[in-house]
Amino acid sequence: MNGTDRLSSFRSWFSTEGGSFGPSVVLQLEGPFGTSVLAPKFDKDVTIVTCPFSLIITRDASLQALRTLLGPQSHLLLDTWSERQLICSYICFHHLFSEPSLPRVLRHLPYIRCLPAAEKLLTPLHFSKQELQMLKGTNIYGATLDRERDWRVEWEQCRSVVKISREIYLTASTHLSSRAFPSSILSADPSLVSTPSTYPVLIPGVDLLNHKRGHPVSWVVSCSEATGNGTPPDTVSIVAHPNASAEQSSEAQLEEVFNNYGPKSNDELILGYGFSLPDNPDDKMALQIGGTTKSEIWEVRRNAQNIEGLWSHVRSMVESEESEYEFEDDMEAASMLSEMTQAKLDGMKTISDVRRHDEIRPEVKVMLEHYIEGQRDILESMLRFLDGKQEAAIEAAREQGIDLVFDQDNN
Repeated sequence: MNGTDRLSSFRSWFSTEGGSFGPSVVLQLEGPFGTSVLAPKFDKDVTIVTCPFSLIITRDASLQALRTLLGPQSHLLLDTWSERQLICSYICFHHLFSEPSLPRVLRHLPYIRCLPAAEKLLTPLHFSKQELQMLKGTNIYGATLDRERDWRVEWEQCRSVVKISREIYLTASTHLSSRAFPSSILSADPSLVSTPSTYPVLIPGVDLLNHKRGHPVSWVVSCSEATGNGTPPDTVSIVAHPNASAEQSSEAQLEEVFNNYGPKSNDELILGYGFSLPDNPDDKMALQIGGTTKSEIWEVRRNAQNIEGLWSHVRSMVESEESEYEFEDDMEAASMLSEMTQAKLDGMKTISDVRRHDEIRPEVKVMLEHYIEGQRDILESMLRFLDGKQEAAIEAAREQGIDLVFDQDNN
């Protein structure tokens, strides 16, 4: 079955199971991010897609299906699995049967067949060794190693019950991380904010819309708890609002319709979804001072936003009762933090480093360039902030009649 047939099969299945796309909505297989959702330009609110709750892949639905497939002897063990393990194993089971012999509880095959193949996934766990090396010295590098370790532990636990290959489990895990929404989206007051009490859910049809920062959309949930009259079925819909800047597609009179995941930095987008945004204003860098507890992490953004907490912490570290003047502590703190910042900058790859490696895939190269530009911009803005602190300390000393003399190497 080719891609066009898979998409047609999905749309037919989706409709039969109670889902719907707007009458003018077109699904286009080939686009910059795979399947794209297109519609004619509109001047009023339009419901793009509606998915019934009964089609959403949740923790409970996955657990029920796995219990049926694996029998009563598995129930105690399945109850110890995480939401991710349950949903990923449910997805993986669809690959273990030929279509004619597919058990009825595995009801999402047309949807799962439309998910990107492993070779098309672009999150860092699908990078080559050379591509991953370009991230050394960044937050994503460590986060990727942590995720690889965590997912391997998950897979090994699942493999004790179901003989799933690591590649199939990794692919399912990536589909979940890149397409899932928090379970809070299914409440009467839908929210895209993940909390410790939420877990990922997959919403067929809705997850076809690509992300665009700041794009105007609304999530509309219709459920019995919200209406009080028990009107079936419970559904979740994406409603698009008129947008004069909508992007024109290659098909005449059709434009891509986007979802909006909310503000996301490039490290979140690359690690979770496998794409990036140029000059992303939401970029951030997580920083920790050696010797501090793990909870003491500061997130600094472009233009040195949010650096004040980090500055105050370092300032308190160097503060000494022996200091006769406050500017002495300011100078020491600025010097100490500048050295740390410069060392991190020196240990990070440059855009030129990325561009000179021909073995890096073009789409990965674009992500690396976007990400490295943002990270280096944050560090450079921190250095400018600290230069300002040093200049202010020098001026404070002069006001007290003290001329500071620096070694030639320290400028």
